[in-house]
Amino acid sequence: MLRRFITNFRQNVQFLHRRQQYNHQQLSPSRFVVTAHAEETPLEQSHIDEAIRINPLLSRVHPTQWQRAHETFMNHGLDTSSFLRIVVANPGVLARPTRRIIDAIEHWRSCQFGEKFLFLLLTKYPELLDVTDELRLRKHISYLKTFAGTDKNVWKLLMNCPDVMEQSERRLEEKIKYLKEVMRVEVPEIIKSEALSKPLEEIRCRHVFLERLGMFKPRPLKVDPDEPSKNPRLYQITNTSDKTFATKVCHVTLVEFEAFKELYEREWQRQQDADDDEDEENIEKSSGYKK
Repeated sequence: MLRRFITNFRQNVQFLHRRQQYNHQQLSPSRFVVTAHAEETPLEQSHIDEAIRINPLLSRVHPTQWQRAHETFMNHGLDTSSFLRIVVANPGVLARPTRRIIDAIEHWRSCQFGEKFLFLLLTKYPELLDVTDELRLRKHISYLKTFAGTDKNVWKLLMNCPDVMEQSERRLEEKIKYLKEVMRVEVPEIIKSEALSKPLEEIRCRHVFLERLGMFKPRPLKVDPDEPSKNPRLYQITNTSDKTFATKVCHVTLVEFEAFKELYEREWQRQQDADDDEDEENIEKSSGYKK
């Protein structure tokens, strides 16, 4: 059966060509490093020059704005190095009123991650300082806690998937349900991966591909969570590029995986259309309507 499956979609490869790779936008960690040693607490011109070299947009910022923003961050516990990382990745922070910067930091403090972990999060993902609605933030964090279990686990989740803050509860719930009930992945493994930052369609496609290759089997419901599994780890499924997933995890070629994606998308759409037709027929029957 496995050999037939491989043969079938290999035969379709020559007829299928990728038009465009799907790009999923998400918050990305700050990759820019401006070093300021602990003893160099004051913001020096050399720091500003280096920041501008990395992000030329910062050249538009007046020196007084630099100093004012730096003082604000310092007064709330972030050192000069963290400040520079933040503004290089999110230069708009420098133009904000002091009160707005303070409010954003305090909003995140209310999440109870602890100073050390909070500053690691904000330094890695400076876009999170764009938050303005404290009530919405608390509500979303509370929802994430019902899934993750603890404040520390929510923090871990955000470190891997910061864009869960941009997703609706319904959208997250769909992915969580699929991961837990269909793939039967344990919550700690979900938290350690980037799964919740990926579209459900991508998660499902990769999971089904592995299943049809005979490389993934759902764990029995009553099995010990600590018992080793022969399935690929979730991070190997979700944290990898198409090429790495195909060649390193599935041991097939990228072309073969891309062919499967095309075929599976069509298969899924046909199934959805069939389900819609069935629902429509059931509604007509229940209402006594006859064509």
